[in-house]
Amino acid sequence: MKLLRPGILFICLFALLAVGSETTAKVSDIEIVVSLNRDTIGLDEQVILQITVSSSEQNLPAPRLPTLPMFKVYSQGRSSNISITNGVVSATLTYRYIFTPQRAGTFPIENISIVHKNKRFTGNSVELTVLNQGVATPKKLEGSARDSRGNSRDYFLEAAVDKKNPYVGQQVTLTLKFYIAVQNYGSPELSEPTMTGFWSEVIGNKPVYFQRINNRRYKVSERKYALFPTQTGELTIGRAMISATIATRRNTRDPYSMFGNVFGRGKDITVRSDPVTVNVKSLPTKKKPKDFTGTVGKFSITASADKRKVEVNQPVTVLFKITGVGNIKSVAEPAIPDLADFRIYRASSSENTSRVNDKLGGTKIYEEVFIPGRPGEMTIPSISYNYFDPESRKYKTIKTRPIKISVIKPEGYVAAPQSPFQSNNMSIDNEARDIRYIKTDLGDTQPIGRVLIFRPIYIAVNSLPLAILAGLIVIRKRREKLLANVGYARSRSALRMARKRLSKARKLSNSETVMDFYAELNSALVSYMADKLNISPHGLTTDKVRELLSERKASEELIADIINVIQQCDYARYAPSTIEQEDIDESLKTVEKVMVGIEGVKFD
Repeated sequence: MKLLRPGILFICLFALLAVGSETTAKVSDIEIVVSLNRDTIGLDEQVILQITVSSSEQNLPAPRLPTLPMFKVYSQGRSSNISITNGVVSATLTYRYIFTPQRAGTFPIENISIVHKNKRFTGNSVELTVLNQGVATPKKLEGSARDSRGNSRDYFLEAAVDKKNPYVGQQVTLTLKFYIAVQNYGSPELSEPTMTGFWSEVIGNKPVYFQRINNRRYKVSERKYALFPTQTGELTIGRAMISATIATRRNTRDPYSMFGNVFGRGKDITVRSDPVTVNVKSLPTKKKPKDFTGTVGKFSITASADKRKVEVNQPVTVLFKITGVGNIKSVAEPAIPDLADFRIYRASSSENTSRVNDKLGGTKIYEEVFIPGRPGEMTIPSISYNYFDPESRKYKTIKTRPIKISVIKPEGYVAAPQSPFQSNNMSIDNEARDIRYIKTDLGDTQPIGRVLIFRPIYIAVNSLPLAILAGLIVIRKRREKLLANVGYARSRSALRMARKRLSKARKLSNSETVMDFYAELNSALVSYMADKLNISPHGLTTDKVRELLSERKASEELIADIINVIQQCDYARYAPSTIEQEDIDESLKTVEKVMVGIEGVKFD
């Protein structure tokens, strides 16, 4: 057998390394975060371990727990959240486990991992302390568990915030805890507290756990909110209220009852929390940037272009992605300065929220269109973005990297001249011989024969170039309008693109290609509306469709048909086995009818 040449061997080795690096890149975005709801408990208490797995891939295996002989472990199930932003799918899976300790001590919980595509991903380690006598209960909580006579309460509701003096725009986490030491029937009903002066979002309900207070075991239900104060001064979070039905014991006995009515039918109770006062501080004025837009939190920013080589007057879409912790829905748009070489248009924006360790954050994406006006090597400069970091109490500035773009001349391109003419510095001197001097006698002024410009053939021949020129001017103006106005161009081409997609869907309209048919049908309808509205089709939910069409005076019947079609497409893609040929034909007719109706809506 002949040995491989060194050059061929090097190429093979390089290809293997490239494949390996590509595989690693595809699976290297899996992140595992491990947390405990409490880090110190007693032997008779429980703790909840939460594992959050974030990735752009789906169908990941469940995390592997290490051997923990000092605990009894019970699974509380899992929850998932899938979001799609500009075509990028991100999934978050949350696993919860109840740990019951078997002995006292301090125990590290580590090496929680996931093996995916022959690669191991390991989460952070946490430490749990188990005490013999239980965790010391705060004096305030012990007092809340007693009534005015000093007797132990059967139930009570507590409200608390993690910050009493936040900055305006800084997250304040409100925690509601319902303690109950007696049996209750059904699920308690919660009336949310009033939160005037705050932008609020529910973080979620925590799994039920048990806590010993004043030598009595309480079941604790916990709910958390992320509050962002929108004004300064003293703000009050109102009372929350919980209604429930608890078991009662009767002393009388019914001689005709098997159990003698030892337990009653239940008692309806109502419990309220105390109001919580928060003193909100204004942002410092020292070293405050002049272009500060009010964003509070901790963020990073990146910019990316969809292409690096374009023709003059062709659009380049730049995505500005702002990621971090804070009220992502109120994150301001980056300030883009006027650029002499570009025309800039705002296209769309989208956001994706996430929650990690009770902190609200996520990603907000602004889509901007840059249209170069001349050929050559051009640069979209670095864009600065300011925000206030409440943890460091300082204003911070982050920047994107410059983006270089190569702009080429299109066919037939003619640059506009800088001046209409240039002087040739010529003058007339006394030696000139080609000048006709003024005549003193006009002579015969009568025309000889018919004037040429009034002859039909002359008019026809000379009008033809003018007509062609006028037509070319109209075509050029229309082309320039399409190139300069992205929204107009999308609206003009919306129907043509939709017809192409419908034609493709018709070819797939059979029971063997149900998923592909409905995927193409959904793409045709959603992309058509997005082009007519000049927005991104990604994240165009049914609620957004209803809002946008209602603003443009579309009929309720048309809106209902559109939403029904979108929902039917989503249902069919996830349950294709229930779709028959009649459903496919009916869906195709409905989409064609809906598109005709959309053409009658005024989108200007």
